[in-house]
Amino acid sequence: MKNLSLPGALLLAALTMTLTSCSRNPVAPDTGAGGLPGTTTTGIIEQDAPPPTEGGTPNMMIVPFVPDEEGELTTGRWKIRVRKNTIRNAATIKLWVTDPEAMECHIEVSPPEANDFKGPVIVSCDLSDVPNVDYSNEWMYFWDAGWSPVADFSSHQHQQNVVGHFSVLPVSAMVGPGDDKWKNK
Repeated sequence: MKNLSLPGALLLAALTMTLTSCSRNPVAPDTGAGGLPGTTTTGIIEQDAPPPTEGGTPNMMIVPFVPDEEGELTTGRWKIRVRKNTIRNAATIKLWVTDPEAMECHIEVSPPEANDFKGPVIVSCDLSDVPNVDYSNEWMYFWDAGWSPVADFSSHQHQQNVVGHFSVLPVSAMVGPGDDKWKNK
């Protein structure tokens, strides 16, 4: 083999770079046809699109908490918000509804002795999709051998929700129009 001169070596290098610059690295991602079927290179596995989902929130949510932890549970139109430093003992809170639009929710705290909080746990019901709500007369109730109004609740027209504060979570909560029999108590 003959030694190449400097101009010959530069010409050979330029030709090599020109010829190889049009090729594609076989492991580089395909930037061409945007992942259309049949346009990817061999060796790249195409994944099926994820199945369609209905979206929204689940009908049940279970969240374990430890002391000094905070968190939220959301099912349907209902939300429970546990603020930091509210939990005294490790607890698991379960929130469920019969359907996403239910005006009533069910709550379970386990173990039962953990249902005693240092500060208020916030339970709210989103009414943004309910027509003709009179927020001046919308109340929150809790179940205790019958429906009773929550002592510390408020209705918010601008936030379109009703919010209750609990130091002990009820087994069920409900929102609905105020009942005149409770107004003077």
